[in-house]
Amino acid sequence: MSWTGRQLNQIQALGRVDKHGQIHTTCADASSMNASQNPLSSLALPPSTLSALLRAGYETTHDLDASNAETLAHDLSIPLPSSQALLSLSQRKNATADLRRPPLSLSQPASGLVGPPAARIRTGCEPLDGLLGGGIGRGRVVEMSAAPGIPTDAIALGLVRSFLGAEAEGGGAEDVMVVDAQNGVTVSALRNALPGTMHRRVSHVAINTLPRFVAFIVSLPSVLRTKPKIRLVVFSSLHTALLPRTSLKPTSQLKTTVYEHLKQMLLRLTASGVTVFITAATSTKMLDADKSPATFSASARAVMVPILPATYLPSAYATRVLAGWTGAGTCVLRVIPPPGSGDDAPVKEEMMEIPYRQTREL
Repeated sequence: MSWTGRQLNQIQALGRVDKHGQIHTTCADASSMNASQNPLSSLALPPSTLSALLRAGYETTHDLDASNAETLAHDLSIPLPSSQALLSLSQRKNATADLRRPPLSLSQPASGLVGPPAARIRTGCEPLDGLLGGGIGRGRVVEMSAAPGIPTDAIALGLVRSFLGAEAEGGGAEDVMVVDAQNGVTVSALRNALPGTMHRRVSHVAINTLPRFVAFIVSLPSVLRTKPKIRLVVFSSLHTALLPRTSLKPTSQLKTTVYEHLKQMLLRLTASGVTVFITAATSTKMLDADKSPATFSASARAVMVPILPATYLPSAYATRVLAGWTGAGTCVLRVIPPPGSGDDAPVKEEMMEIPYRQTREL
């Protein structure tokens, strides 16, 4: 069933939802519409890339934003990861006029996306830090999708504690925002996990419905302008807000629209150097021997996948981590290769021991 009545009115109150399910905001962010008309030359692209775009009929960054990675890859005859990187560059250009890192060209190596060790934020979970090369890079997005029982809330609390502790030792004064969708990282949990008055440097937002979440992502840029010290945003159990388990379910088109707005918000955060950590659940997917979708049968096998689609993440600046059980008290953390990497992409993984009595003390 699609959204009706009160829930749709809540969404409409944020701005306007047209008959196609598109959300049109009425907040002060309308000025960003003009930025989307920037010429392609403003992206500082390699001459060959710029010429290929112009030949294909692309003239402004708005033309790029109106396209998608698959169409762009076809128009320019380039690999899908390259088209995704190009779209991310355009979106980051529109998100802010003051990017804190060099623009991303189609020829930029993957190593250029990894920040220096000094710019990394340790999570307090050694296996996860090892998997991420020493911690989460500044201005990056890390999504951790975990099977039931793996203490992602404890890991999120550990990240907040580690971040604020490192800032205090370094004489800094950077703050944190926690967006809690399932009462996993509550105000009381933060008070218990953080020493002294450190919890006062955490802004806590409780969101448990999709309409409230849309209102949040629409207003977040203006909120961060009033709280510039926030440099880490933690989304706890994000899937709970995006995939409501109620009788009123959003249509697939409306979900796509919400995912796109979320992606734009994440791009704005990374463009301004804000680091994002997301926790979410997993789901089970049935596959045949040829890896095509299947139903329950003798030849099918079940695999664990993130419950949220990759489309809401800015692929050039995001890392997806999948955590699953391998036995009693032991789980494996694995980096999910980005879309288009192929089956032969190298797999990075770390083992993590989780004693039962310590699951809430990580």
